[in-house]
Amino acid sequence: MRPQLILLLKLLAYTLVLNVLRYYPGGWLEMYTIMEPMHQPMAMHPDAFGFTSSDLPASYFYNFMLWLAVVLIFHIAKDALTGKMIIRSLKVFALCCLFFCSLAAVYMNHFNQDIRRFFMYSMLDAVLLFSFLGAINGLLYPLFFKSRTT
Repeated sequence: MRPQLILLLKLLAYTLVLNVLRYYPGGWLEMYTIMEPMHQPMAMHPDAFGFTSSDLPASYFYNFMLWLAVVLIFHIAKDALTGKMIIRSLKVFALCCLFFCSLAAVYMNHFNQDIRRFFMYSMLDAVLLFSFLGAINGLLYPLFFKSRTT
């Protein structure tokens, strides 16, 4: 198999691992901190959100694509950064978090105050998850990609 194809498959598999960690234990972290107040606006304004269980597969796919983008950015940028791998990872994940929060703020601006609350918590959720996964990435990435990081 071609080395580029092997690398792509490893990056996809690695992203899948990060996704699993995003939900377990990352989901527990959300559940015990911000889940209830973040989802209150959804229950109060179902006409604005309309999320149902049939939307879960698409949601999981979109989350996978988000983390795949972050993993790809990290993979490309890691050698240009300084510090231990965990510091490099946190730098990239922080930059991606800033982009995510900026985008959430743009969308938040289009809704009323009650719905804006969801976006504010979404940004807090992003800080929580990007920090969590950034630290995990800094620890796991060198194990998955030994020849590329040592």
